[in-house]
Amino acid sequence: MPKHARPDQATTLMAMLRRRAHTHGEKLAFSFSYNGDGNETSQLTYAELDSRARAVAAALQRGGGAGQRVLVLCRPGLDHIVGFFGCVYAGAVAVPVHERLAPRLSTVVPNARARFVLGIGETRDGIESALEALGEARDLQWFLTDDATMDPADWIEPDLDSDAIAMVQYTSGSTTVPKGVVLTHQNLLRNVEAIRQSWGGDETDIGCFWLPQHHDMGLIGGVLAMIYLGCTTYLMSPTAFIKRPMRWLEAISRHRATYTVAPNFAYDLCVANNAPEQLATLNLSSLRRVMNGAEPVHADSLDAFAEAFAPAGFRPDAFSAVYGLAEATLMVSGGSDSTRPRVAHVDRAALTVDRVVETAKGDGSVALVGCGRPRAGLVAIVDPMTHRRCAADEVGEIWFAGPAVAQGYWERPEETEHVFAATIADTSEGPFLRTGDLGFLRGGELFITGRCKDLIVIRGGNHYPNDIERTVQQCHPALVHGRGAAFAFTPGLRQVERLVVVQEVDRDRIATGDLTAVIGEIRQAITDVYGLMAHSVLLVDRVTMPTTSSGKIQRGRCRHQFINGELNPVARWQKSTAAEDIARARQLENATAAVELVTQVMSHQA
Repeated sequence: MPKHARPDQATTLMAMLRRRAHTHGEKLAFSFSYNGDGNETSQLTYAELDSRARAVAAALQRGGGAGQRVLVLCRPGLDHIVGFFGCVYAGAVAVPVHERLAPRLSTVVPNARARFVLGIGETRDGIESALEALGEARDLQWFLTDDATMDPADWIEPDLDSDAIAMVQYTSGSTTVPKGVVLTHQNLLRNVEAIRQSWGGDETDIGCFWLPQHHDMGLIGGVLAMIYLGCTTYLMSPTAFIKRPMRWLEAISRHRATYTVAPNFAYDLCVANNAPEQLATLNLSSLRRVMNGAEPVHADSLDAFAEAFAPAGFRPDAFSAVYGLAEATLMVSGGSDSTRPRVAHVDRAALTVDRVVETAKGDGSVALVGCGRPRAGLVAIVDPMTHRRCAADEVGEIWFAGPAVAQGYWERPEETEHVFAATIADTSEGPFLRTGDLGFLRGGELFITGRCKDLIVIRGGNHYPNDIERTVQQCHPALVHGRGAAFAFTPGLRQVERLVVVQEVDRDRIATGDLTAVIGEIRQAITDVYGLMAHSVLLVDRVTMPTTSSGKIQRGRCRHQFINGELNPVARWQKSTAAEDIARARQLENATAAVELVTQVMSHQA
């Protein structure tokens, strides 16, 4: 790569970082402190990251790892970044994995079929034990990013081009098992440029993040995009954030960060855990872009955060709602002509029949937050059944086409064909990526209403679980925001679906005897707002509902636990026929699973 080239002219991630090492060599690239408080800090300049990546790459090349898939099993921190770029510099394919989540390991490791692992000496024994317990420790060749004997001088620069596979990024698994998304260097570079365009970041910006680095938003949005810009970035542990969310804001204040990003629940947690003595020490006036994405963005969350932290200098116009998914590398839309995220108040009754009717704010409306303009590609709103474009006032599935769309799913050819090769029926336009999300375009911005797979259909009406969950959580302060699941089940063939709500409750904020009354309020709210009768309402303890590695509630898994009696409610209300209904649903699902298994076996034999 010529020395005068700009980052956006790089055709590979290797060229991008090598250029940054040349132009920003001694500039601090990344600083990691577990709690974000500056204690026990580890740091890397751009030159040091380049040198350590070359050292790891040289070891991989000697061991035969060039061109191979490599599991990056480093805990959050700088070793994970070094390991990822060690793979890139070796011409290998990085497979980032969370080293402590056994359920995720059991899915990702056998599917990736990697023979090489990058880790650190301190955690290797524990990871090997976990892999052995899962039966996945077979002949894996280990390399350690903290091995002092690795020499960057031994590195041989690989011949890479923009179409080479850089990584296999596994999805969060919020609706299905995690799937490996195949991403090229071009996919990643086009997407980080889209991120830059969405907010106009440059090398003077300072990032601060707690996001998991095996997750697409944490790795691409919090690491790769920052290198692309030439920023300095401060990182902290996701676990430290979950234990005390205010650490994130304290780190932003300490480092005068200008940019951060997190899912909606993170902003709710900060509001819920804010205390006057903590607020008094914060200065958030440096923030010029605060992105909210990776899950539905709620207008009341934005308002509550802006109000809570206005005394600390936070400006509401710093907020930006974004939308994306791993199959599109990361970002699909973001950035707006509006100074604040746009909010559309849409008639709730019209939404049940997929119509978009804007109305005044009130009890009969749903507040939907605009997620900015489409970036690096074309968005189409399409009827998921007919594959025809929807009218401007209709809700449909979001389809996306552009250079950031991934190559497909690793070793899943049928799903790749279904998801990545869609065409519009009446025009043959395509191929498009089917996102599986529902929404509409208004004023050039994308609005998300929900997910196709999560949609609750009762007596012909479409109801969005995220909307129901939000209504439930507003019934009492002890109901934990962002920690509930609404779903439906069918107690037999040709039966009407039954609505179920499972919600976490903070029992420190409510007397046990009051839980029954809260359930009554939930049932009444569901009837008043949606005209529905709940079949079952279960309250469970905090942090007991199934989530993905990035913190999203897994509605499908929660539904499975409900039907199989695996939940442990602290209080519940159910219809008198519940036991019989659930038993019939369990029988139906077991029969359906058996048929699907036989079909799969027969198709493989054929």
